[in-house]
Amino acid sequence: MIISGFEGTSLNARTEELIVEQGIGGLILFERNYKNPEQLLRLINDLQALTAEHPEVPPLFISVDQEGGRVARLGKPFTQFPPMSCLGQADSDDLAYRFGLAMGKEMRAVGVNMDYAPVLDVHSNPANPIIGQRALDTDPAKVARLGAELIRGFYSAGVIPVGKHFPGHGDTSQDSHLTLPRVERTLESLEQIELPPFTHAIQHGLQVIMTAHVVYPAWDAGQPATFSHFILNNVLRNSLQFEGVIISDDLEMQAIDQKLESIPELGPRAGIDVFLICHDLEKVNALQNALIGDVEAGRIPRATIEQSLSRIFKVKEKLKTDGNPNLENILKENQSLAEEMRAFLKE
Repeated sequence: MIISGFEGTSLNARTEELIVEQGIGGLILFERNYKNPEQLLRLINDLQALTAEHPEVPPLFISVDQEGGRVARLGKPFTQFPPMSCLGQADSDDLAYRFGLAMGKEMRAVGVNMDYAPVLDVHSNPANPIIGQRALDTDPAKVARLGAELIRGFYSAGVIPVGKHFPGHGDTSQDSHLTLPRVERTLESLEQIELPPFTHAIQHGLQVIMTAHVVYPAWDAGQPATFSHFILNNVLRNSLQFEGVIISDDLEMQAIDQKLESIPELGPRAGIDVFLICHDLEKVNALQNALIGDVEAGRIPRATIEQSLSRIFKVKEKLKTDGNPNLENILKENQSLAEEMRAFLKE
């Protein structure tokens, strides 16, 4: 139930402990884990080999934040695609699909099986300091349509897309990495503007959704979406009929001001299946210990954990573990696609 960051560009004893002893369900890659594609493929193969040696450990989610534009953790020679906003400007379903497929093929070639993309936020606030060109468009219907094509492309490449940031981060005027934003929309406005891309994505097979560390008073004035039972259960599970995995955004972001010890109880009760901690392994340890303690003390029902694990395993069953495609050939193909996309980019 935890995806963790880790240190190093090769397998080390601490990372092996995370996987084998602590049973971490997945890892997230950053620049600190990457030198070149050959090194990255060796690292990921070594990580997954640990699970193969221990049948009780299911395959790992090997994830990365690779959107295009300024959010790209894997540098050259991986294709440096422009931001997703150019897809909205092109307004081409075919181009969106080809981008998802191309990005997915590059990730798959080095063993990455999960990408924190696409951004399904509707860019409705020009003052938004964190979304901007990361969003596909300002029109909910266009974001919904193009987002579904991106998702189809990722799945075609054998990579699990993660739609984010539910229920929508596009109307904030603050950065949730630094503080806790609020979206002061009416209920009707939230349903008409923020939800359509997620609704459409779910209807088109999206299996994993990331939450927003944002407060939406029309739904829940007391908790950000990540810890809101109403938003994650009444809205996402019941109204939108989402049966997949809900993953938190990074729990080290300053928007989350609750003490770490309270997060395990808040998260599962709200509906979080997977916790994401990107950097501090001590926080990973504290989170895991608190989660175990809350279950043993009865503060979190075991049935809640079992339901989350069932959803996680269902997604992991679809992970492709056969051979990796040739990255060199893929990169050659993708350069022309990147140029095609840049032609539509507006500053």
